[in-house]
Amino acid sequence: MQTTTTYRKKDNGWQIIISWKDTNGKWHQKSRQGFEKKSDAKEAEAELIAQIKKAPRPVDEALKGITLEKFCEEYLANRKSLSYGTKVIYRHAVKSLQSLANKPMRRITFMDLQKAVRGWKMAPLTQREYRVKLRILFRAAIKPYRIITDNPMVDVEIDRSRKDKKSKAIPEDTMREILNTVKFKNTYIALRIAQLTGVRRGELLALTWNDFDFSNLTVSINKQVALTNKRQHEVVSYTKSANGFREIPIPAILAKELKQYRLTSPLSITGELFPKPLAIYYNMCYVLNKYHYSPHSLRHTYASKLLAEGVDIQTIAALLGDNVETVTRTYVHYTDEMRKSANDKIQKIFATNF
Repeated sequence: MQTTTTYRKKDNGWQIIISWKDTNGKWHQKSRQGFEKKSDAKEAEAELIAQIKKAPRPVDEALKGITLEKFCEEYLANRKSLSYGTKVIYRHAVKSLQSLANKPMRRITFMDLQKAVRGWKMAPLTQREYRVKLRILFRAAIKPYRIITDNPMVDVEIDRSRKDKKSKAIPEDTMREILNTVKFKNTYIALRIAQLTGVRRGELLALTWNDFDFSNLTVSINKQVALTNKRQHEVVSYTKSANGFREIPIPAILAKELKQYRLTSPLSITGELFPKPLAIYYNMCYVLNKYHYSPHSLRHTYASKLLAEGVDIQTIAALLGDNVETVTRTYVHYTDEMRKSANDKIQKIFATNF
């Protein structure tokens, strides 16, 4: 930014005037007066220029009428690193605001947003996710796009009275029944891995034989399958969270079943366990949906089982590749097995008279 500095005498003293042109071609001035000497005014020049550079830049007139929905598409087009699934969430968040999606961003106010959010009926977890994405969009509209000067989404509140529904852990007898109904070996082994390791969907589908260490009974989680559109996928070299890279112990029974599966199944060139991961996932959903569960229920079941057996929360979080807060809030569910275990322990603890 180029500036022009002018000094002049005014009211028995000196005045400094800083002039500059903004990106829209408009001239602005900032002045200060009351200096006894011209040298005093010159000393204030650097401070005034610093204040000018820190001040919010004017909005870009070229984007004056852009709507929230169109801006979202512009933003996503420039964020090449975002996965297909994440982009879908951004678009759904914008559409959840209904008529505001087609309103110019400059005209969207805090009250507009709060009213729209008040009408949300989706699960609390989804509401929190949408709010985060909308805050990011409006923040980007300030900088670097310079469409607005403040973020109207910052103070928008969601309904905190609603609670997230805990995903049901699958009882052991039901899990055995589910496994007995599976017809395809690859679907069966996918369910077993998810049941006995608690890995995420994308992590499960990206597994290769090289990830397994049968000598030490561990599996290395170091990548995931990411959707590129509704029908295509790619394996990427990162996990969902920063804690996602990890080694998980695998039970001996799972190692035995995996070795048997490898002997009876054709090996892919890349060493993938599931060369057609989306088909495997849809098969898992089909099997579990008949019992009113989802593949993610297996992750809840894994965490709840470990908790019931006395494994501490921090260890469970490390195995799941999550933080302790997320595990406590989302995955830990008080199951019938945990209730029975607590009852047995209480009977033993208070077996004698006090």
